[in-house]
Amino acid sequence: MSTRSSGQLGATRRGRGAPLACAVTLIGVLLGGCASSTARPKPAAPTAAARTPTTAVRPDGAPAWLPAYTAAQQALLAPVDHAIQAPAGPVFPDLERFGYANNRRLDDVRDAVKFTRLVATVLEESPRFYVLGEAKPELANTIAQYGPEPPAEADPWYVTRRDGLGIGGLVAPPGVAAGRADYDQGEAARKKGELAAAAAAYRVAAAKAPGVPAFHLALGDVLVATKDDAGAKAAYVAAIAADPSLATGHAALAELLSRTGDPGGARRAVAEAIALHPASTRALAVADLLTSGSASSGGGRIRPWAVFVDVDRTGAIHADGPGGEPAAIYASCRAVMRYEPDLRASIFGHPPTTPYFLSVAEEVICFEAALGAYAIQRADGDERREPVPADDRVEALLRLAREEGLSGFVMVEILGRRRPERARLAPPDVHRAMVAYVERYVLGGGGGEGAPQGVLTASR
Repeated sequence: MSTRSSGQLGATRRGRGAPLACAVTLIGVLLGGCASSTARPKPAAPTAAARTPTTAVRPDGAPAWLPAYTAAQQALLAPVDHAIQAPAGPVFPDLERFGYANNRRLDDVRDAVKFTRLVATVLEESPRFYVLGEAKPELANTIAQYGPEPPAEADPWYVTRRDGLGIGGLVAPPGVAAGRADYDQGEAARKKGELAAAAAAYRVAAAKAPGVPAFHLALGDVLVATKDDAGAKAAYVAAIAADPSLATGHAALAELLSRTGDPGGARRAVAEAIALHPASTRALAVADLLTSGSASSGGGRIRPWAVFVDVDRTGAIHADGPGGEPAAIYASCRAVMRYEPDLRASIFGHPPTTPYFLSVAEEVICFEAALGAYAIQRADGDERREPVPADDRVEALLRLAREEGLSGFVMVEILGRRRPERARLAPPDVHRAMVAYVERYVLGGGGGEGAPQGVLTASR
């Protein structure tokens, strides 16, 4: 049997049937106040609407987007010398599904401790075999956990539309065909350096189809090159009006405002851009200009733990964190959520046969479980008169959880960064939490006084 010391949490052992009642009650609070097993986030748009990556699979059953592991990663999956009662199979996220959850503050750290103990109980009583260890952050199998590498920038040829339930999807705007020939003429002129002709062609395209952001963005960029800042600003504003969820429009406007002496306006625009597409290199470049480089170098950002979670060929589940009790519990929680379908069914209220999918609730629960482990660890150290040193990252997470909640953090730093199409489609309340996190922790060094409410509304 593979075991690992876990302080007051005990070692990992096999058993039967994890109790789920406490999970249902706590997660009902997280997902909006309902304490029943049917409480769950709003369902995500299907693939066609969300434009999620392909779900093609390889002959071995793995998704086509999964890269081969390095030798060091393969070493983490060395088979255990133990009989496996219930071998686990490979699990990858169904990228056609996604679960959002609104922000909520962690008013009492004892709620986080309950999540910690829930994870420990599932590890203790599950018939599956878990191997808990440590791995360097660079060995994290991020793509296996979250899907293929995201695009650097958002697609300006699609716009967000919401149905009567408020669920967003990406659709092609009307008028693309009407203005495409003029746009292509503009592209050809731009490539030849004929910027005035390019601007004229883009203007015609935008006039024929004002609802297509790509036409306005092209016009704005070429007007910047011709030093027509007023015209460029009008074009970028028009692109945002065509689709407020397009990060590129906000990033382009932020670039212009920063250069023309409006740092406040640039800050608001780039906060929107990063919240809408956390992986945007264009937006991050503007943020670095506004923060003297701290937006990308660290500053006040709270960096999530990079973990490795997968199964070996014998069916043992491996969960490896970068070291420390909180990171170990986070990795263990992620593994439990991934490989325990009955637990997921009780949390989200869907049948156990529902494929595993990414969700804000899972990430928040696992980070709160880590906070609970930290609280247990420090309380135990105080009781034994052997104080445990404070962990700056965990203390920052705890402050954020208490003051604002963790939904904005997990969307900006993890889920939205890996799956930016889900950041773009986020419901307004989730988007506002993301903007608040960006404003305070990405642009403000972690000490901002508040955050803008965002330009997006329920109608976007």
